[in-house]
Amino acid sequence: MERLVKILFIDREEGEYLLLADLLSQIHHTDYQLVWHNRLDGALSAIFDDDYDLILLDYYWEEDTARDLLQATKTQACTTPVVVMTNEMETEVDREAIRSGAADYLIKGHIDTQLLERTLRYAIERKRTEQHLSRLAHYDTLTDIPNRILFRDRLEHAIRLADRDKGQFALMFIDLNGFKQVNDNFGHDTGDTMIQVCAERLQECMRRSDSVARMGGDEFTLLLENTESSANIAHVAEKIINHIASPYQIGSHEMTIGCSIGIAVFPDAGRDADTLLKNADMAMYQAKQQEGSGYRFFTEAMNKAVRYQLRMESDLRKAMNNQQLSLEYQPRLDMETGNIVGIEALLRWQHPERGLLDAKEFIRIAEDTGLITDIGYWVVDRACRDLHRLRQECQLDLLMSVNLSVRQFRDEQLVQRLASTLAEAGIVGDNVEFELTEASLMDNLDLVSLCMRPLSHLGITFSLDNFGSGSSSFLHLQRLPIRTVKIDSRFLAALDHNKADQRLVTAIINLAHNLEKTVVAEGVETPEQKGWLEAAGCDQMQGYYFCAPQPINRVCQTIKAWRGWS
Repeated sequence: MERLVKILFIDREEGEYLLLADLLSQIHHTDYQLVWHNRLDGALSAIFDDDYDLILLDYYWEEDTARDLLQATKTQACTTPVVVMTNEMETEVDREAIRSGAADYLIKGHIDTQLLERTLRYAIERKRTEQHLSRLAHYDTLTDIPNRILFRDRLEHAIRLADRDKGQFALMFIDLNGFKQVNDNFGHDTGDTMIQVCAERLQECMRRSDSVARMGGDEFTLLLENTESSANIAHVAEKIINHIASPYQIGSHEMTIGCSIGIAVFPDAGRDADTLLKNADMAMYQAKQQEGSGYRFFTEAMNKAVRYQLRMESDLRKAMNNQQLSLEYQPRLDMETGNIVGIEALLRWQHPERGLLDAKEFIRIAEDTGLITDIGYWVVDRACRDLHRLRQECQLDLLMSVNLSVRQFRDEQLVQRLASTLAEAGIVGDNVEFELTEASLMDNLDLVSLCMRPLSHLGITFSLDNFGSGSSSFLHLQRLPIRTVKIDSRFLAALDHNKADQRLVTAIINLAHNLEKTVVAEGVETPEQKGWLEAAGCDQMQGYYFCAPQPINRVCQTIKAWRGWS
């Protein structure tokens, strides 16, 4: 079957139209349909009818030229190739026409069938090649929706329009919940299919004026233009959450996932693309802290938190070089003997403006920025050297407990570096205990357990902090080298009058003993708490009732003065 090629011919002279029609009729392997438009004004709307394969355009129109029309097709991203025609070869016109978006150039009076057919064919093929390359550069190959490059362009265009019209729009940053488990359990092919289905579902939630893009991995963005209110934006977010949460039937498997959505509204959440994307991402991160699927708007309160975090990040990067970090130590007492049997190393930061900060005020920033790895090694090294000093001065076989971030376990050099640290400090592993939170252990069980065993061969033991606040697997507690569990200090606050908390703490102590673990209560502040815990069978305690955290020099004095106290 012959292929039909439709051509829009824009020229004021009918004779030229009839001549071209005759030349095209002599081409037998392709069927050409020539449509004549004899006015320059109104030609742009005809061009953008999307009904033509090529435009033939006369460049000169008495006193006028078609340069502005050509430029308009370029700036408005016309997908149809344009070939210009003039009466004679003019170098400047040739350059000007091509620069303005023309695909090629023909001279009237010098056109024959072969030249015309060749020019039209090359112009169409070149335009298709350009569009194919552009699509590869601007569209995600897996989902066939815009990628981050094209989305960035559309976002900046939306900013310009909203600035001009004093309007607003919403940017959504969408992250899938549970997608990693799908990939891990069912394979990447199933994961790819799920991403494709998610892209289709997101498009179903859009209006014609909206844009969706895949930013990479399991992250998408959605641009909602001309939004009227936060309530309308929220309705779209809820619709997306419901669509994404519908069951997926992929092959023989049925599965479900969720999503977290961060929303940044122009101009309140930013006036440029980088700020809007960053703030939508920040809001998404906040939404991800909630249980299950959900959405969060970026607010001024979040904005202040971002600015604070950025300042703290910058200050923390300087802290190690400026020797602003230090350690304090809090003794741990054995209830049976009344002796100090160990100390916990507690990180402090002498901030130049905010004073002495506890680790809880900056440790999350250290983890988010990756600084936690260097800080963690410094803490272990300093604690081991101070332990060596304490053992020499006090002649006591003390245990040093150090809080360790799960992120440390991602460092391939962890075991080797810790072994070197122990050797250089003159400490054996039996005198070191690494403390992990229950939640972090269970969330990263495979990663942590892989490193626990070689570290335990060095003699290092582990304790589980905040025990009772999460959902530990008793089987893993038995199999992993965890010697000690610490009762979550929040349980201690109402021990003297809350029967429910008393029963819970008693159950925790009995459970830990049944698992053959040593039980430590931290945060003990009153004699009533001490007495109750001792009666319940708690093995060891630490807290302000016994001793506040102290620098190394004072800890030496405290240990010496403590001998014989019970």
